[in-house]
Amino acid sequence: MNSHFRSSLALAVVLLLAGTAWAATEPVPLAAKKPITHDVYAGWRSIQGSALTADGRFAAYALVGQESDGEVVVRQLSDGREWRAPRGSNAPAAAPTPGEAPPARAALPLLAFSADGRYLAFTIHPSRAEQDKARKEKKRGDDAPKPSVGIMDLATGKFETIERVKRFAWPEEGGAYLAVLLDAPVAKKDTAASAAAKTDSHEDQAAPGAAAAGAARKKDAGTELLLIDAAAGKRTSFKDVADFVWPRSGSWLAYTVSVKEATSAASGRPASGASAPAEAVKPADNLREGVYAVNPAEPVARALITGPGTYKQLQFDREGAQFAFVSNRDALAEQAAARKTSKKDDKSADAPAAFQLFFWRAKDAAAQVLVNAGTAGMPAGWGPSEHGALSFSKDGQRLFLGTAELAKAEPKDAPEPMKVDLWHYKDPELQSVQKVRAERDKNRNYRAVVHLGDAPKFVQLAGTDMPNLLVNDNGRWALGTSELPYRMLQSWDALYFDAYAVDLQSGARRPLATKLRSQPRLSPGGQYAVSFAPAQKTWFAWRMADGQKLNLTGKIKTHFENIERDVVEPADSYGLAGWTENDASVVLYDQFDLWEVTLATQAARNLTNGFGRKHQLQLRYVPLETEDLESRRLPTDGLVLSAAHEVNRSTGYYKLPAGGGEPVKLIHGDKLMSGLIKAKKADAVLFTQQSFVEFPDLWSAKLDLASPVKISNANPQQSQYVWGTQEMIEFTSADGKKLKALVAKPENFDPKKKYPMMVYIYEKMTDNLNRYVPPAPAQNINVSRYVSNGYIVLRPDIVYTIGYPGRSALNSVLPAVKHMVRAGYVDEKRVGIQGHSWGAYQISYLITRSNAFAAAEAGASMANMVSGYGGIRWGAGVSRAFQYEQQQSRIGGTPWDSTDKYVENSPIFKIDKVKTPFLTIHNDDDDAVPWYQAIEFFTALRRLGKEAYWFNYNGEKHGLRDRDNMKHFTVHMGEFFDHYLKGAPRPEWMDKPVPYLEKGKRDVMPLFKPAAP
Repeated sequence: MNSHFRSSLALAVVLLLAGTAWAATEPVPLAAKKPITHDVYAGWRSIQGSALTADGRFAAYALVGQESDGEVVVRQLSDGREWRAPRGSNAPAAAPTPGEAPPARAALPLLAFSADGRYLAFTIHPSRAEQDKARKEKKRGDDAPKPSVGIMDLATGKFETIERVKRFAWPEEGGAYLAVLLDAPVAKKDTAASAAAKTDSHEDQAAPGAAAAGAARKKDAGTELLLIDAAAGKRTSFKDVADFVWPRSGSWLAYTVSVKEATSAASGRPASGASAPAEAVKPADNLREGVYAVNPAEPVARALITGPGTYKQLQFDREGAQFAFVSNRDALAEQAAARKTSKKDDKSADAPAAFQLFFWRAKDAAAQVLVNAGTAGMPAGWGPSEHGALSFSKDGQRLFLGTAELAKAEPKDAPEPMKVDLWHYKDPELQSVQKVRAERDKNRNYRAVVHLGDAPKFVQLAGTDMPNLLVNDNGRWALGTSELPYRMLQSWDALYFDAYAVDLQSGARRPLATKLRSQPRLSPGGQYAVSFAPAQKTWFAWRMADGQKLNLTGKIKTHFENIERDVVEPADSYGLAGWTENDASVVLYDQFDLWEVTLATQAARNLTNGFGRKHQLQLRYVPLETEDLESRRLPTDGLVLSAAHEVNRSTGYYKLPAGGGEPVKLIHGDKLMSGLIKAKKADAVLFTQQSFVEFPDLWSAKLDLASPVKISNANPQQSQYVWGTQEMIEFTSADGKKLKALVAKPENFDPKKKYPMMVYIYEKMTDNLNRYVPPAPAQNINVSRYVSNGYIVLRPDIVYTIGYPGRSALNSVLPAVKHMVRAGYVDEKRVGIQGHSWGAYQISYLITRSNAFAAAEAGASMANMVSGYGGIRWGAGVSRAFQYEQQQSRIGGTPWDSTDKYVENSPIFKIDKVKTPFLTIHNDDDDAVPWYQAIEFFTALRRLGKEAYWFNYNGEKHGLRDRDNMKHFTVHMGEFFDHYLKGAPRPEWMDKPVPYLEKGKRDVMPLFKPAAP
């Protein structure tokens, strides 16, 4: 038996009655509940990958533990019967080798139903124990544990496991055929070389072709592909497969064969691009490379093209009748032939091999070249790009591809380039931006189209002067955009766009608009482009046929701009719901309602009859069919709308009648409801609802949401722990504005007691009133844990005055704190504050103006807005100037024309006033806020003899990503606040500095080890 297979029948059957099983648990007395401790995090689960079968009979989801093994749960919705299967732990098996990037891999889907709804395929990660063992043994790469796939029969709950899986997929509408691409088997260390050369024990279905031998580009070798007929229990194996693709219909399976990089038998030279000769491969193996197609009902491989080369961008049309890909096979063969006759100094054979676009119809014997560098209409010196994705139009009449300038050979005698960057004042983009985007720019390609038929016609659509193109399923127009004239502006202003109507038949362009601040969009029928103009607070449309500009909303007396966006730049729109049939009208959002505007007349009507504004409900369309949203018209039988109350933050779902009118309530409550999905061919739906005390479990219902049933219980252990309650309060800011804040209290709250209080700030926090906070380590306080351990947690909203963000925070936060102290249950001498990034900046400002806080943590804080203005956001390479002139930092000017504001808002200039013990985390690879800001603030505090502690996790970004680092900081931040706010003993690290040579030796991991059951 193949070592990849392992059968498993170990499934528990759980019978649930009408969803009432969850309510049967006996409540735990409050006195018996425990405070949340670090050791509970590992087992706290989330729900991911929720899905329904097309007929709505089954629901499935994954229970994913933070650091524990999870499960896949399948539930039959009619009777509550469940199947459960283990799925391991999502955590990576082992860290990459220091200094090396982890290998790029496509993410495995959590789970997927077969189109006929009879089977479920799901990812099984290595167990937590396997991963821990691999870490201890320092296993990496191919030696590390790999994911598996489980295939479950929904009639019985039995499943089979296939180990070491790279990827798996069902066709979207293709019955019960599953393709599974395996990882390479583990080779024994002492026989690795010989094992790599052995032929696979499975019958090779990929027959060799007749192409000439040649050198292959450096690429990864393929592995075994399994085609599984789940219904019949049959499997067919194909070897050396690098990639595969299904059409939507499932009528074919196409795959590529790639063998280990070869030394050319003809020339004896290394393969093009290789730095040294690779292991020789038999010519017959080399010839097997190519693209093959299989009819899954009769799984015998059919060669579409063979020969050494790279084969990429596999794509079927929807029906599986047409297929396309790109390959450099022919160019490699020509180069191999040229090497036989070329002189040593002839460089023509060393140029990168050009790609061609190949095309195949199911009735054809083999794939043929459709487009290459010599195709009529191709720009001179250009050809199909290996990096351009291929796509067919929905009707199969057009094939879109990417083209680019053909790569040229690097002169062998060229001197080694100097390692120097020249920053030029005329650079349209900073050198730092160019560095970040170098790989993208190197692979840049430009959209073109082939009109298929008996006489295919190639048309170049985009180009270096208009690089972006938006297409949908209309056959007449594409929308072209160019940001090229405005690239420099994005450093301090915004990125603007010029828009063009592009004729798909000829490639001709018509200018529509210049310097649009909002990205334009194309209507599904291709008749119009639309964009919102923030400066005019108006939606405009342009008719693609003649370029006529239409003012859609200028006469409507409502706000289409986001009136809550309180930054310098003009506010963008609330958005667009979609289009009606034939592009007759477009549906737009104001703050609360939906408006329909007829394009021909610009006549407008409130589609929801003002219901949203009247009831303070923000209504938004929820698409139940999510495929091809850009090409899909709005349903004609009415719309499902989400609703969020502006004041009390309750949510729900409503139904808008066909033709518009007053929406009908389906469900609404004091919870956060979200994630509505519908079965493809039935009216079964799933959604979640959550609150501060209720985990977002899954609920099932019919589309009318009349009688929802809870179908999951992800974290029953929550009942064992002290939780909390959360409410929204109102207070008055120092400048007289009515503001709101969230207040979380312990479950065992006693209003007669005096509590320590943590304040967490960012901008607007009250949208989180009904959001559940799972216990977990992080760089910020975990509200649930702090409340469980006897803290009050205050999260106030902050509103801003342009030019004075620091003072705005002061005017909002301190009155909220005073409001809580006046309530009588907060000890004003035991108030701490914490925040990260923008929240941290505001804290740094606050502690230079107030001594209201007993302790403060401000992570990745800005300290000096003057130096910050001239900094770089290294993750994107962009200048930070735009943040100050236009966006979150809200200065509205430059350091030379608004000097006083920069100084007033920079904590560094008042740092001598600080009396609050200060803790920060700011990492040396921060890609958003330069870490020299921490250097400035910390060294100034140190110079002044102020109590300050700085954690720098080497190599971490703006936010912590490594879970062990999260744990480490969670412990230290907790100790810091517990000492100052709860009187806990002062930890050793606060009194004794840790020398550089002793750094990181404190082991906090035992605190997180789950207690034995």
